[in-house]
Amino acid sequence: MGLDIGGANTKAVLIHFKDKIIAKSYLYIEYFPFWEKTIKEIPEMLSRVIENLFEKNNFNLEMIDNFAVTITAELSDAFQTKREGILIILNALKKVFNKERLRFITNECKFIDYSIAKSNYSSIAAANWASSALFLGKFTPTCVLIDAGSTTIDIIPIYESVPVPNGKDDISRLINHELIYTGGLRATIPSISHHIPYKGKRIRVSFEKFALISDVHRILNNITEEEYINDTADNRSKTLENCYARLSRVICMDLETISKEDLDLIANFIYQKQLDIITREIRAFMDNLTIRFKEFNDNPKFVITGLSADFLIRKPLQNLGFTNIINYEKLTKIPDNISSSAFAVAGALYNQIQHT
Repeated sequence: MGLDIGGANTKAVLIHFKDKIIAKSYLYIEYFPFWEKTIKEIPEMLSRVIENLFEKNNFNLEMIDNFAVTITAELSDAFQTKREGILIILNALKKVFNKERLRFITNECKFIDYSIAKSNYSSIAAANWASSALFLGKFTPTCVLIDAGSTTIDIIPIYESVPVPNGKDDISRLINHELIYTGGLRATIPSISHHIPYKGKRIRVSFEKFALISDVHRILNNITEEEYINDTADNRSKTLENCYARLSRVICMDLETISKEDLDLIANFIYQKQLDIITREIRAFMDNLTIRFKEFNDNPKFVITGLSADFLIRKPLQNLGFTNIINYEKLTKIPDNISSSAFAVAGALYNQIQHT
């Protein structure tokens, strides 16, 4: 089993390996915003994972050989510190799963057991990038992995099947352009641009949380209503009409005072600004990487994954002149791009066990 416990979404997969190949897999995703929940609700959520992933597919916990876990929810402001977040989540896991079979990926690309994870909490915080890269390294030895999710984008260089990032934790990865804090669903509009065009004027946006980038991508048909899996800014529905209504408030208007044609122009402008941010970050990352590893100078391979990969990553790469782009799912044969991190942490643990 692979379990990716994020601040907004928890993703769980069951994988049946046969002759080192994924023979069958099962998936469950739950939108679980930690900042709105209580400590008591975390083990309840994990119990729902068991119900939806195990019981509905006629499995039970005793049938599972190993539970591989990665955690990023510790950064949520539900917790005062990352240490508090990790320890609370570990305690919740212990209530639901057999802690002796739990294994956690670290930012040193190793798996550790429950007791070591509890005593060395910082090593497992936000280490999901490590398992994604380790799993991919078995399929292609040298590449750049870019995982674009609902909230953030991870950029991980892999050389000779081993992740070789400059950064290991959130802050060092931000400094080294290996973590970009923008994504396909939850980014706020002011985090992308402070101004938008309207009637030939440059208008400063409202800094209220009136709309999210998910409204923009829904308007532009980059995502479907079903892929809009986060909460809306106003708790209204995810219909196209409501997406337009939310976007109109960004410049203090409404659907009675601004046309959808003007809102389409605004949505396209915001999208381009988001692409510009990502392009600049990838360029800075590659400038540094090609100094460290000359192998990445000549038409490097990029492997992309995540809910936002095709509309947030492919265009910036192409604009930068990179053409060797392939989907993670095509290489690894996993059936789903949204939950690639959960598949990867299970796959990486399986591969490690096979070599011990």
